[in-house]
Amino acid sequence: MNKQLDYSKYFSSPELLANAVLEQYKTEIGKIEYPINPFKILKSLDVKLVIKNFKDLEGLYIPALSEEDIDVVAINFNRPLHRQRFTAAHEICHCIKDKENPILCPINGRKNNIEKFADSFAGYLLMPIKELYKQVQKYVNENGYIDLENVIYVSEYFGVSFESCVFNIAYRLKKIEGNTDSKELKKRIRKIHPDKLREKFGIKNTLKLTREIVDFYCYARPKRNTATNIKFKQFLVLNENRLEDININEEQVNYILADLRLNNNFSQYGSDSNPNILEALGNIELLEYVLNTNEKIDVWKLQKMQSLLYKYTPFGNQLPFPRQENNRINGAEVSTVDYRLIPEELIKVGEQINMLIDKKELMTIHEYVLYAVKIHHRLTVIHPLNNGNGRCSRAMLLWLLRLKNIPPIYIQLEEKPRYIKALNMIDTKGDYDYLELLILEEIIHSMVIFDEKLEL
Repeated sequence: MNKQLDYSKYFSSPELLANAVLEQYKTEIGKIEYPINPFKILKSLDVKLVIKNFKDLEGLYIPALSEEDIDVVAINFNRPLHRQRFTAAHEICHCIKDKENPILCPINGRKNNIEKFADSFAGYLLMPIKELYKQVQKYVNENGYIDLENVIYVSEYFGVSFESCVFNIAYRLKKIEGNTDSKELKKRIRKIHPDKLREKFGIKNTLKLTREIVDFYCYARPKRNTATNIKFKQFLVLNENRLEDININEEQVNYILADLRLNNNFSQYGSDSNPNILEALGNIELLEYVLNTNEKIDVWKLQKMQSLLYKYTPFGNQLPFPRQENNRINGAEVSTVDYRLIPEELIKVGEQINMLIDKKELMTIHEYVLYAVKIHHRLTVIHPLNNGNGRCSRAMLLWLLRLKNIPPIYIQLEEKPRYIKALNMIDTKGDYDYLELLILEEIIHSMVIFDEKLEL
């Protein structure tokens, strides 16, 4: 599909237009799979997708200003995942049908005919009527209707919100029993508690839908000393230290980073006796290294990373590598690798890193991230350092992400229990989904931060 295709003969009906787009999409990819990926369709249309921190908009469409330019679609990061998908589908309609003028799509307020058409188009695109009927028929009761509780299975199949799915089934298929007046239907939906029903599906569908956004999102990586990058680094340093119970506040971090920019060294802190300040200084040097070095990534660089982390502490030059005794990780469900096995285990991780780098151009972003997550987790189990394993293994993850042009991330303190639980899910069940989802969500968060100053 490309921007030159003419769909004008289908503009009379949102359903006809949606079906025509899907037919062309099917011609390109060979087979339609559900949930439909609206971000992939946007990319096939040569449209740039960005995610913005909007307050009052679901999204917006900006047409190309010239033949050399491209269309831009932005969707609201703050809206639920299913809503973001619907908005992306909605904007596809504007890209095809409404190419002359920019269009703002507000969250609230009365919708004009253009917006109503695009909404209807999105519904038909994500839930084609024939496929919707086919899925509903799997769950109809003896009266030929689908019970509201069972709609959750259909909504998950299509990757749409529960409410949207209910309304489409009620009004397009007439398969919802009882009072289907819109106000009454909303009351019935609220009694269902779809989020609790969705827990039956676990995390799998959420992960799949999040992968779609990451794989097709275009973001602007800022230059090193832009205000956005400097502010991001402040939060990165702050949260990295908080995750390890280093008692340092935002004001202290900001002061240290400002001093570094002005004086280009930490010499005035050399006699500081506060261990938290000294570790924060080392953490800054560690992060500067992995985010900017031109050296080749290497698992043995963990030794240098540990040295940087503890550079300013009294014992910094006394730390062995690798560790020479056995230990445990606080909060972990399994023991770390026996210290005598660390070298051979690091060799294996080194081979994994080399393979990942060799294949990085062939991988989608989410495929690359999953592999990097596995390396990160393995380093936490090997636990090769006496101190600083958490910060150094996360720094190695940041280095891996940078090599795929993925922005750096930080795990917020309030997400620490989720992070620990995700690591334990791998330890006990071999399930990487929870950690992958957390990292992907943080990547999207970083992309939004780095795009805040992007002029659309």
